[in-house]
Amino acid sequence: MWVIRFLSGPLAGKSISLKLGRNVVGRAPHCEVVIPSQNISKEHTQIEIYNDKIIVTDLKSRNGTFINGVQVTSHKLQAGEKISFFDVLADIVEKSPTSIKKKIKPATLPALPAEPLFDGNLAYDQNVHNRSVPHENNEVSTPVAQKNLGAYIMKYVDEVVLPGVYKLTEWMEYRTVIALFIAAYIIFVTTLSTLPLMTILKSSIQKEAQSRAQTIARSLARDNRSAIMQGQSSLVSTENADREAGATSYVLASPNGDILAPPQLAGQYLTEINFVHEARKLNQESVKQINDDTIVAVAPIRFHNAQIGSDVTAAHAVVVYNMGSLAIDDGRTLSLFIQILFIAILLGGLLFFFLYKIILLPFNQINKQIDQALRDGQAQISSSVQLPEIQLLASNINSAVNRGAGGFASNNIQDYEVDRSLERANIVNLIGFAAITILPEDRTISTANEHFLTQIGSSGNWINLPVENIVDQALKLNIQNLIDKVISDPNQVITDQLEISNNNYDINAQGVHGTKGLAYIVVVFIPKVGGLE
Repeated sequence: MWVIRFLSGPLAGKSISLKLGRNVVGRAPHCEVVIPSQNISKEHTQIEIYNDKIIVTDLKSRNGTFINGVQVTSHKLQAGEKISFFDVLADIVEKSPTSIKKKIKPATLPALPAEPLFDGNLAYDQNVHNRSVPHENNEVSTPVAQKNLGAYIMKYVDEVVLPGVYKLTEWMEYRTVIALFIAAYIIFVTTLSTLPLMTILKSSIQKEAQSRAQTIARSLARDNRSAIMQGQSSLVSTENADREAGATSYVLASPNGDILAPPQLAGQYLTEINFVHEARKLNQESVKQINDDTIVAVAPIRFHNAQIGSDVTAAHAVVVYNMGSLAIDDGRTLSLFIQILFIAILLGGLLFFFLYKIILLPFNQINKQIDQALRDGQAQISSSVQLPEIQLLASNINSAVNRGAGGFASNNIQDYEVDRSLERANIVNLIGFAAITILPEDRTISTANEHFLTQIGSSGNWINLPVENIVDQALKLNIQNLIDKVISDPNQVITDQLEISNNNYDINAQGVHGTKGLAYIVVVFIPKVGGLE
């Protein structure tokens, strides 16, 4: 069932049921919805309720029908839109949405709700589109499960984790708590940064060392290639390898594994390292990291044998290379960790300094203003920090101060007035027509709703604009006249008329009282439709 709910006018707060099909809204007794007001025509508007839409049609009323402040002849109502029968504001809502049954027969799809989906129309609760169809085993569908999991996590954090964190501020000084969090962050980040850096550094050093060992083995093979080709084993030498730092062992071995050089090892069989024999079988340059410190490189000595007509391998140069001081050990790891930690502490100290100062800023501002208020009676507390909680705190302080016994000793109305900017914004947004609020002290426009900005003030910035600076001279003089009359008699609704952009408007102004006098003026621009029924 759908009802029309009245938000203003003689039926404000009441709801009237609407039937499927045609519903007439008007002043006449035979109408389905009767509004007892002389501003409403006998048959003012027709509301048609269908299964998939709601159509609002004006019945040539003398004062018109408006949707969100815009006059319409016929309109398909969308979600969230408000209807105005001249100065009577209303909306259409679902009174009792059909609920989805929890029990579902196995192997069958759940029954659809009796009302069809409304394709975005206000006449249907948009939540229906978001309902998940249960599975055959009555389990909740994935989107709902994800939502429930997120809600459970947030509930756990709010009720279990955060109370413990908040307790820290009771046990120790506030800035010490912040310093502890930053210190924990520094250690955590430093540890996570050190591990990948160590891996990268170790890999880089090993590749460099392997390349160095391979170069030494290649040079040893090149220096002895000529002697090996000529079969002069007595001329082979490993003296050049003696001058290479890191080369702890180096030999020239025949294909069958006999050592040819150095002379003190000549005739012995090469049996120490299995990798050497594997590399000899591969018959190509090879290098391998045996452990964290040791690298073995093998380079074959090959030449073309004219007797057999192919390349042969006559010997192998084998080099055992010790990384020594280049190897990554615990000492180097600790050194790198300390360096990163030192840099993180410097940056964390700067972060703590600025973060703590930013946290203190709104409190220092408010405390300074309270001290000033106690000295000279200035009671307007505010903060430049863009945080809703801080703005709310300043507003609450203003309210508490101004409601205190006697307030501050000042004769200035503004000293006692609470910050009512949010109230002004809410009032103009609730009005279904173009509306603004004006501060009487300096005669500036403080707020303007969307209807005013789109219908009347489509160009320029109207917020905080002095009335004196309004470009439209007729509008400026009209508003100035209204302000003067409201100030003279703030308890009366002041009415005037004005043509704006070829449209006639009834302009109504009403003063709103504050704690010590006139706080602001509400000005409403109501489109005027001429002629009588």
